[in-house]
Amino acid sequence: MSRTRRWIRALLLLIAAWTLVALPSCSRSEGADQPVEIEFWTIALARFDSYINAQIRGFEQAHPGVKVRWVDVPYTVLERKLISAAAAGRAPDVVNMSDVNYARFASLGAFADLTTLIPTGAESPEQRYLPGSLFLCKVYTGGGKRQLLALPWYVNPQSSIINTDLLQQGGLTLETLPTTWRGLLALAPEFRRKTGKYLISQPLGQESQLPIMLLSEGLPPLKAKDPKNPDAGIEADLTRKDVRDYIALWVETFKSGDIPRAAGTQGHSHLLDLYQEQSIAVISTGPNLLKNVRDVSPKAYANSTVRDGVHGRLGRAHMPIMVLSVTSQSKHPKEAAALAWWMTGPEVQLEFCKTVPIMPSTIASVSDPFFKPSDAEMTGADGLLVRARRVVAESLPTAVGFTAALESWPDLRRSFEEGMKRVLLDNADLDQVLAELNVEWNRILAEASPATMEAVPQPDVAR
Repeated sequence: MSRTRRWIRALLLLIAAWTLVALPSCSRSEGADQPVEIEFWTIALARFDSYINAQIRGFEQAHPGVKVRWVDVPYTVLERKLISAAAAGRAPDVVNMSDVNYARFASLGAFADLTTLIPTGAESPEQRYLPGSLFLCKVYTGGGKRQLLALPWYVNPQSSIINTDLLQQGGLTLETLPTTWRGLLALAPEFRRKTGKYLISQPLGQESQLPIMLLSEGLPPLKAKDPKNPDAGIEADLTRKDVRDYIALWVETFKSGDIPRAAGTQGHSHLLDLYQEQSIAVISTGPNLLKNVRDVSPKAYANSTVRDGVHGRLGRAHMPIMVLSVTSQSKHPKEAAALAWWMTGPEVQLEFCKTVPIMPSTIASVSDPFFKPSDAEMTGADGLLVRARRVVAESLPTAVGFTAALESWPDLRRSFEEGMKRVLLDNADLDQVLAELNVEWNRILAEASPATMEAVPQPDVAR
């Protein structure tokens, strides 16, 4: 374990232990005559201050005696700022986390269990939120138990943005274009030969999507150490034949030149760059990027259409998830949980989606007419953007956040990326690298908090 990670772990465990001793039995310690102040941190939402402030005012009016102090934090400094605040005993009451960094903090005791803090009389989380968004929020904490350590906020399911003109050049139509990664990979060489351009790409080295795609194929690169004893923990399974063969399929397509070299050296940004240049026919990404295409490359935009995101064998598109958690240091956990519940409510989320091109995590929001535009609304200059909203909303009931709820997931991903760069760019032997990664992953898992396969997304119903 790195010195930084060891320090973070020790610090958060110390904070959690201190909280159990120091937390007041009554959450409103200031007394009835003094207002309770809740500090609420968000990530990079300062430009939507009108919306956030309006929702905070609504919450305060519905909860007399509670005041909210909103602090917006840049994405790149959130972890460092949260750790520093916690070390000083001044962690926020409610914090916005991405799916990438949430599980690490959750597994280390940084967040309160919301199971008994949710406002009484409310519907259950299972009744309120989309199943694919709620999975990540329930973290295994030992003894066969999973705690609700966050509420899903907004999501950004992947969609397929398709250049129909390029498809035609490659002899394809929307009807003959596969919807799965395997199907697209099979056509990539012929498409490249006919057009000199690319059918698809994905980040394989930097910001590698291979772990996510493995999960979407129902090929988890992890397994239980003892299937009969879940508490025995999990271990790496990268050398299993079906896992190895799927990774090899992408490696071989990359090395043949039928996927751009940027797939090995760049992250998601290369997808948008190539699409705007009309050098790639299909990208799987958030539909919000259509605005970039419209503004930068009107010709590419004019040739574009949108449909469900490319998926694996399970038939479910991946969706990144933003969550809200109540920190273990909060002196007002019930009020903090009420704020998180409020901000993730159907009406509040719907209003957010009308302000920002995002998608909601609540079942009721998806049923709103806003996400079911008429054919007439899908015409005109912004018709494609409106259509994208409907297409993605229709995929929400089956979309899944294929991000493992593991403390070690970010470290496993980083280790995997470094190994894949060696394979893709330095011609390292894939089998040897996977064997080395297996050892490295097991070391990382052994140094992390205990976990079971319940933390690994494995939806068992294909669409």
